[in-house]
Amino acid sequence: MNNLGKTIEAKVINHKADEYTLEDFDKNTYHIKSNERNYDVGDTVKIFNYPVDNEIVSTFRMPFIEVGEIRELKVVSKTRIGYFLNMGLDKDVLLPFSETIREPKLNSMVLVKLYIDKSGRLATTMKIRKTLERSSGIHKGDIVDGVIYNISREFGLFVAVDDKYEAMVQKKDVFEDYDLGERMKFRVQAVRDDGRLILSTKLEKSAYDEHKSDSLKVYEILLKNKGKMNYADKSDPDEIRKVFNMSKSSFKRAIAILYRQRKIIINDDSIEIKED
Repeated sequence: MNNLGKTIEAKVINHKADEYTLEDFDKNTYHIKSNERNYDVGDTVKIFNYPVDNEIVSTFRMPFIEVGEIRELKVVSKTRIGYFLNMGLDKDVLLPFSETIREPKLNSMVLVKLYIDKSGRLATTMKIRKTLERSSGIHKGDIVDGVIYNISREFGLFVAVDDKYEAMVQKKDVFEDYDLGERMKFRVQAVRDDGRLILSTKLEKSAYDEHKSDSLKVYEILLKNKGKMNYADKSDPDEIRKVFNMSKSSFKRAIAILYRQRKIIINDDSIEIKED
């Protein structure tokens, strides 16, 4: 099936109770059992096909990633063959040990590419560098969004700008610790002739302003929660992003600023406003 791991359109040709029969434009037939949707005969809908236990399963659910795409997925478990990532379906997708660059942490986000392995199953890889594109519309001085997908003691930070352009922060420009999978802003320091981007973590004045803004945001959220919240250095990155709308590293820098300003107390599992 050449549409394995891809979203396609198909028309509902039969519907009884929670069972649907659909047909695509090439007259291929699909069967879906679902009570999560309510479609009528004649409706054209999107479906996704993926392998489960040597069978091809079709679903109305849309995954977080499709074959050939690069996306951030959450690490949900570790087994003897690798890690499993949540791709938005009933079945998680494998990240084999052989396709990791560095060991990802459970519950962290990792940037991966989805592919079909030799056995016909969906799998992911952290080895995305050769897949990343060279930029064409990004210029020196631009502020860009990127994800750190590899950290090298020898070379520096490898970054995917906009999840698709190849970039890096050279070792000499790395001044603090960063997390694998961390999403942050960078300044374009140079654009090589081949389109590769050289980045800087220093946004000059705006970097200070951003950190100051993050610390103010954390303090205001603390005020709204009676001055104490059960979040600290060891808190889950996804929970921090959900509550504070920032990465864990940005959160840690923000509370460090508040601590130095003697505005908060940092406990093992919580932060609280310091009373005068």
